[in-house]
Amino acid sequence: MKITLIHNPKAGEGQDARSIVRLMTDAGHEVKHRSIKKDWEKLLQEPADLVVAAGGDGTVRQVALKAAEHCLPFAAIPIGTANNIAKSVGVVGEAAELIETWSTSKRQAQPFDLGEAVAPWGTDRFVEGVGGGLVADLIDREEEISADATLLGRATDRALHLLCELAREAPVRRWEIRADGRDLSGDYFAVEVLNIRFVGPNLPLAPEAFPGDGRLDLVLLGKADREPLLAYLDSRLRFASGQLPALPAVRAREIEIVAPKGVRWHLDDKNWPSEEPPAGKAKLKLRCLAGAVTFVATPAAAVAESPARAGEG
Repeated sequence: MKITLIHNPKAGEGQDARSIVRLMTDAGHEVKHRSIKKDWEKLLQEPADLVVAAGGDGTVRQVALKAAEHCLPFAAIPIGTANNIAKSVGVVGEAAELIETWSTSKRQAQPFDLGEAVAPWGTDRFVEGVGGGLVADLIDREEEISADATLLGRATDRALHLLCELAREAPVRRWEIRADGRDLSGDYFAVEVLNIRFVGPNLPLAPEAFPGDGRLDLVLLGKADREPLLAYLDSRLRFASGQLPALPAVRAREIEIVAPKGVRWHLDDKNWPSEEPPAGKAKLKLRCLAGAVTFVATPAAAVAESPARAGEG
């Protein structure tokens, strides 16, 4: 099959594109590739059976959004740090085995939802999620995470350390929220609208989220959730693992949020807007774009919707 490969040369430890191309050609595929640091979008105008993103979540996001515009199926080779998107759809294991199954006889295609967010400062689409408060505040301090001499540990450890600090101090404030017409207004220190299971440093805020069910997972973090979250983050830091208790979550197709004054927002892994947060209250409208793009995974990795979820909403 004809594959268009978009590769991030700086992802992870800087894996060379030539080794990935070799795996694809050895599997019998015809490959055209380009670095995401160059003018890669023009390459998507050329005929292809599959567009592949080799990189971290930022690379996968860019490729998925463009693949949707060109009505092309996409796949991912996760070589980044968090790889939240790939983990949410079960893409793990050997790259060679994954690539081997992309033949037309073995490939498994599944619908992959995108989200759309409308805010006073603009409209954008997302793959991972949109949130106000905790995670956005962490992204706002990404320079501290990337500065090796500031905090101990690897990038994920530094992010978890800062997240602990932020979670302890995050103020509980009043939010106005409606999800598919249901009033969920209340006092929260963070609100996340997720299309996938993970956000930030592999934080499983929505462990049941499935990016192909036509719904978004709304996670509301209030006063009672602070200590369980802190205990989980501490376990991740000390023992490299932990079990996060179930958090209040609601699945919905359309969500409206009026955030408190000065709340910082993120869209996927970037602050949104990139400048200072709005001084006043901000009203956001979010909706799920069901099956906006097609994702290709191995049959073993494809994540099936559970019977319990299939009957919801």
